[in-house]
Amino acid sequence: MARSARAHHIVCLEECHCPLPQFSFPHCYTGYNSSTREEVATKLRDATIAITTALPITASDLDSCPKLECIMAMSTGVDWVDKDEFRKRGVTVINAPQISVSSVSEHAIALYFAARRKIVDLHDRIIDTDEYKEKRTLRHHFPEPPRTCSLETLVIFGNGHLGKRVAEIGRALGMKVLISERKGAPSSPREGRVSFDDCLRQGTVFIVTVPRNDSTLDMISDKEFKLMRKDAILINVARGGIVNEKAVASALKEGRLNAAAIDVYETEPPERGVSALLDATIPNLILSPHIAWFSAESIQNLQNAILKGISSYVAGKPINAVVRV
Repeated sequence: MARSARAHHIVCLEECHCPLPQFSFPHCYTGYNSSTREEVATKLRDATIAITTALPITASDLDSCPKLECIMAMSTGVDWVDKDEFRKRGVTVINAPQISVSSVSEHAIALYFAARRKIVDLHDRIIDTDEYKEKRTLRHHFPEPPRTCSLETLVIFGNGHLGKRVAEIGRALGMKVLISERKGAPSSPREGRVSFDDCLRQGTVFIVTVPRNDSTLDMISDKEFKLMRKDAILINVARGGIVNEKAVASALKEGRLNAAAIDVYETEPPERGVSALLDATIPNLILSPHIAWFSAESIQNLQNAILKGISSYVAGKPINAVVRV
C-alpha cells in the first residue's frame, strides 16, 4: 500500500516549540505540549510519523513502536540519532536544516555585546542596589575598559552555514575573524583556517557553531581554557556538551576567562544541582534558554520544513533525510 493511500497517525511530542502546519494527506493527529524521556515510547506506540525537537527517540523506543516509519526532527542537529539502528528498523529520519541561521547568528552577536559590556550584571546592580547612586559610576566593575569591535579577534569554531554567517557579521563590525581548524587535525591547517591551538591563543571572542558529535564533545574544556587569554569571551550557540560546563564554571570563578554566554546545555533544560552552570556564584556568566533559534523568520522556515519534509516522505520521495530507508 502506498504511503499516501492510507491514513497516517502523526504524533508530536513537543508542540511547545512551534505551531504545526496543516497536512493535506489523510491522517489523524495527536499533539502533546511537551513530553518527558520516559513518556516517549508510550506516546508513540500507535504513531506512524513522529515529530520531536530536542527530545531524543532511541532505538529501544522504536522497539516499542512497531508502527513508526518516520521521525521529523524540528531541528538541524540530530546527534541523538543512532543511524545504523534506525536504518535497521526501517525508520526514516528527516531534519530541518538551516532554518535559523539568521536568528542564531544574531543572537550570538547579541550575547557578545551583553557579555563584553556586562549589560546584565550592570542592570541587576542598578535594580537591586543603590551602588550607582552612592558611587556615581559602576565602571569599577570592569577590570579594564571593554574592547570595541575593531580590537576584537573573533574565533569561530565551525565553518558551516551558521559559522559563515557569524563570520560575515563579525567582519562587518570590524572584527578580525579567524576560522579554526578542527581540534586534533593531524596536518597543517587548510587554506583560510588557523590551527585550533593558535586560535585559542589569539582569540578574544570565541563563538561555537560546530555540530555535536563524538569528535566535538568536550571540545572546549580545562586544557583549552588554560590556553585562552584572560580577557576572552566564550559564546556557545551550537549544542550542549561541546563546551564542558564544569570547566567553564571553574574558569570564570578563577578569573581565567573574562565572560561566557551560553544558550545550550549538556541536558535540556538544565537542572539545578545537575548543571554546573546553574550556580549564582559564577561571575560574568549569561545564560539564555536555548532561544537563539527563535524568531518570526525561523518559525516560518520551520513550518515550511515540517510540511515539506513529512509530505515528501508520504509521497515516497523524502527530502532532508539524515536516515533514508
